[in-house]
Amino acid sequence: MSSVFRKSPLQPTEKSWIVVQKSGGAITGAWASLPGQSHLLTAKNAGDAKSLVDKAAAAGAKAREIPGHWMVLPTGIDLQVHLRHPGQAQKETLEGGLESALYGGFDTVVTMPNTQPFLDSPDALAKAIASAHEIASRYPVRVAFTASATKGMQGQEPTDIESLARAGAVAITDDGWGVKTETAQAGVFAGCARSGLLFQQHAEMPGHKGVATASTFQKSHNLPEYPRSAESEMIRRDIALLQKAKGARYHVLHVSTRESLEEIRKAKSAGLAVSAEVTPHHLFFSSNDIPPESSALSSYFKMNPPLFGPEDRAALREALRDGTIDCVSTDHAPHEKDLKTKGWLLAPFGTRGLETALPALLTLVTEGELSPSRLVEVFSSAPRKLLGKTDFLEPTGLLFVDPKASFRVTESDLPGLSENSCFLSATLHGRIEIRGEPGALFTRA
Repeated sequence: MSSVFRKSPLQPTEKSWIVVQKSGGAITGAWASLPGQSHLLTAKNAGDAKSLVDKAAAAGAKAREIPGHWMVLPTGIDLQVHLRHPGQAQKETLEGGLESALYGGFDTVVTMPNTQPFLDSPDALAKAIASAHEIASRYPVRVAFTASATKGMQGQEPTDIESLARAGAVAITDDGWGVKTETAQAGVFAGCARSGLLFQQHAEMPGHKGVATASTFQKSHNLPEYPRSAESEMIRRDIALLQKAKGARYHVLHVSTRESLEEIRKAKSAGLAVSAEVTPHHLFFSSNDIPPESSALSSYFKMNPPLFGPEDRAALREALRDGTIDCVSTDHAPHEKDLKTKGWLLAPFGTRGLETALPALLTLVTEGELSPSRLVEVFSSAPRKLLGKTDFLEPTGLLFVDPKASFRVTESDLPGLSENSCFLSATLHGRIEIRGEPGALFTRA
């Protein structure tokens, strides 16, 4: 059973445009895309803004005025997205993923290799990249492909990472599973060091079979416990191996516990090439927020790693502020509704996140948990530097956001086919009202 396909409400309009910001009737800033310019023009003081307004008027650019309290942000990059391409269109189409990224304010998404087939060979990767080109070319969102760390994503035997790099991989990961053995992990580090690719680890020691963390929810529903040590134990193992892997870079996906943060802090203090990310849902929710299984939304909160306690959430927020965590990525994981609503034991892990990431972060800004400047770093500039690929180092657009606008998330805010968002019914702050690209101005339909 599939949901109805929903398009992003941000639709292209003028190709030549200027957005003018005014406060108290005076022009305070202007941003424009004009004929003959391959990049966006910016004026951040009154004098330069007036000159840009005149230049745009002479070029016949369509003008749009915005109020002084709106924020102007660069478009973002997401280092962990499941686009379900190739081979999993029953979960979400490539168009649906790109519509979600467009609505969420991203100019680049890095897609994971646990597809059908797995992207564990240069041939499979090259075919996936080629098959996505025609659809992706219609969107102002770039798709960067990762490749598998181990053959068959079994965690046992490293792939030919150097060949995968030549075939177009921008990073290496077995996301969904951790690399199982020390021997395999050492081989993956060696291949990544030779190729220069970032290694992204889904840190989870295998074999535990847990689905929910120790909590009132887990106990009241008699669910298998997901041990809080599963993540930090693998991080500790990997960091010990990293010390012997000269030139390798280690990135921890979706960090979720205080113990993991301590391992990452120690590694960074020792000067190791370690970075980390956190998801919006781990920043926003804790295990105390999971609805009972009687709620239709309950299994939308089943994700891997799971939600831990309020103390872990507070520690993640602090680590994002102090730089222990480098960036925010969504782990956007769409699923079919009939599978995701089978209950906690049978439902697959995963929640959507592209379309709600920026409003979730803006909500933290509103609550004083995150500064506006740090928001820009974790949403846009820091993940670009971590990926280290020149094609994606600069944002391609601007987001004009009303930070005072609050809204309750509904299915209409979830482009594509899937509906499995743990943010459904949550109240968030900050809407993208306009998206400016060199090729078009996107406004709400």
